[in-house]
Amino acid sequence: MIRVAVIDNDKLVPAGLRALLAGTDDITVTHTATTVTDYLAARSDGPAADIVLLDLQLEDGTDPAANVATLHATGAAVMVISVHGDRRHVRATIRAGASGYLIKDDDADKLANAIRTVHSGHLALTTELMTLINDDPPELSPQELHVLYLYGTGSTLAATARRLGIAIPTVRSYLDRIRAKWAATDEPVDDIRSLVHEYPHPDGPFT
Repeated sequence: MIRVAVIDNDKLVPAGLRALLAGTDDITVTHTATTVTDYLAARSDGPAADIVLLDLQLEDGTDPAANVATLHATGAAVMVISVHGDRRHVRATIRAGASGYLIKDDDADKLANAIRTVHSGHLALTTELMTLINDDPPELSPQELHVLYLYGTGSTLAATARRLGIAIPTVRSYLDRIRAKWAATDEPVDDIRSLVHEYPHPDGPFT
């Protein structure tokens, strides 16, 4: 029996997933929660889940990739479920250790097959999403990468400018250039900090 936990903002979603999986004889939902913290606190009650179905955007504002990494560290496989399928989210969560990414719909067979695929140790991604994560992100200059890394990992504009030995307006200019490059690929960015997972750590020392 494949034991599944569900973490989702909408308390109706676990009930819906239970109903979708009711026709299977090898999958059961053992835990439900609305946050990763609540799930971790409650997971000692009953058998541990083999797979966690994780809603991409939780109301507590936690970072999706960080949530995946936290759950993955418990030994469970993680499959992200979302109404969104944009490249940044797919790439970031897969890099953080997710074993699958599924767009929410009411296809019971698709859900069950994805769970079985992940349980067997394989990656559960549609062909479309696989294409998305194989696309390279827009190329950034070394200085743009440094600005993105510092600002995207929590530095303020002033702290980023100080670390790189440049002016605050220059930092803003680099951030605007990064936004423009992503907008040119038809993927406009609301929160530029979310892009930090798209690129490797920049080479070279910081000032």
